[in-house]
Amino acid sequence: MGDFEKQLKDRAKELKKLFKKGMKVVGATCKKGWHKVRNLRG
Repeated sequence: MGDFEKQLKDRAKELKKLFKKGMKVVGATCKKGWHKVRNLRG
């Protein structure tokens, strides 16, 4: 069980790193999209 739990923790760390990178990318694209929407409305 110890090895399996360690693998899970390592996997979780990797997923968190990927998730943070993904959120930065998504956040950047969302901001660009919001600016376009605001400009269209304004």
